[in-house]
Amino acid sequence: MLRAAIFDIDNTLIKGRSSERIFIKYLLKKGIITPLDMLRFLYTFLFELLTFRGLYLKNNKSYLKGKEPSIVKEEASHCFREHIAPFITPKAREEMERKRAEGYTIILISGTLDVLIEGFKEALGASAAVGSNLQRADGVFTGRLEGTHPYGLGKASILQGLALRMDIDLKNSYAYADHYSDVEFLGMVGHPVAVNAHPVLKLYAHRKGWSVVEF
Repeated sequence: MLRAAIFDIDNTLIKGRSSERIFIKYLLKKGIITPLDMLRFLYTFLFELLTFRGLYLKNNKSYLKGKEPSIVKEEASHCFREHIAPFITPKAREEMERKRAEGYTIILISGTLDVLIEGFKEALGASAAVGSNLQRADGVFTGRLEGTHPYGLGKASILQGLALRMDIDLKNSYAYADHYSDVEFLGMVGHPVAVNAHPVLKLYAHRKGWSVVEF
């Protein structure tokens, strides 16, 4: 069986930052998305918030509605190299290389967009990477997600599926994440690590005897 080191991305590999927010700013600057696209995004966000559809808020990618996947993917590659990769912390890279040298398979699971996670996978030499899958229809993005969203219980479910497909020994594996929503994900492995932890996760991790580190 494989031993794996499974990493979250936002505020774990890149401290205090959201790769999707960086990408949104980049797309606005490039003119790929417009202020009107962002107004639609905010309207959808507020509507779902005010109608108590909280579970759907993270599914809102309406700023990409109608955009061609090939263009967005190409811009994601450029954005990653120029504006995101430099924020991967040295300590995160060191920990990843240490685990690789110890024989662990590197895996990334994150709520960041699928078009962005490919850059992380290539740059970090990960064997597998799962992000939020942007839904496509009629050759363009719909502005929604499809499949299991890598957040909360969804992230844990994705890890379980990968463990079955890749024959991963979870009891002898490591997982790294920053937020309290990741407790189910972290709790699936024998060696959970709270990284740059949200105060609630930090308290929970100390109570459970988990490792708490800063990248």
